[in-house]
Amino acid sequence: MDDCRTRLARPDDAEGVNGVYNPFIRKTAITFETAEYSTGDRRAWLEDHAGEDRYPVFVAVDGGGTVRGFASASAFDVRAAYETSVKTSVFIDPAFKGRGLGGRLYRALFDALAGVDLHRAYALIVTPNPTSIALHESFGFRHLATLSEVGRKFGRFHDVAWFEKAL
Repeated sequence: MDDCRTRLARPDDAEGVNGVYNPFIRKTAITFETAEYSTGDRRAWLEDHAGEDRYPVFVAVDGGGTVRGFASASAFDVRAAYETSVKTSVFIDPAFKGRGLGGRLYRALFDALAGVDLHRAYALIVTPNPTSIALHESFGFRHLATLSEVGRKFGRFHDVAWFEKAL
């Protein structure tokens, strides 16, 4: 195992979180974001999540203080009737893939969500992504549906699998 530790994210983690996430925006269809986050935008996102029981963000930080992954819960939908549902996601620096960081981050996230007035968690996974699917299934998510060719990035259409977990 590596020397990474998991903790709640802080606004000053903005550059580190972007260091993990922005390459996925630039180079992959794993996220349907098409514009990279600026440090200011990411800082605001982290500030919005700070102190939120429903929407925490956790980071995995190596011994040198570099963010190597993060997991978050966000509003499923802004309309009030959806307040007991969250979307969750986890992103790991590819150089740290296979070291168990995704599982450690999700464990911290779901431990934090325990006891919060939440009913369901949802994950949207651009396919194919067998590693992400395996991680989510190991945390009790089940496949609900696949939306075919629902998003276009890099000139081609991509499917998105929807997964659900009872909380």
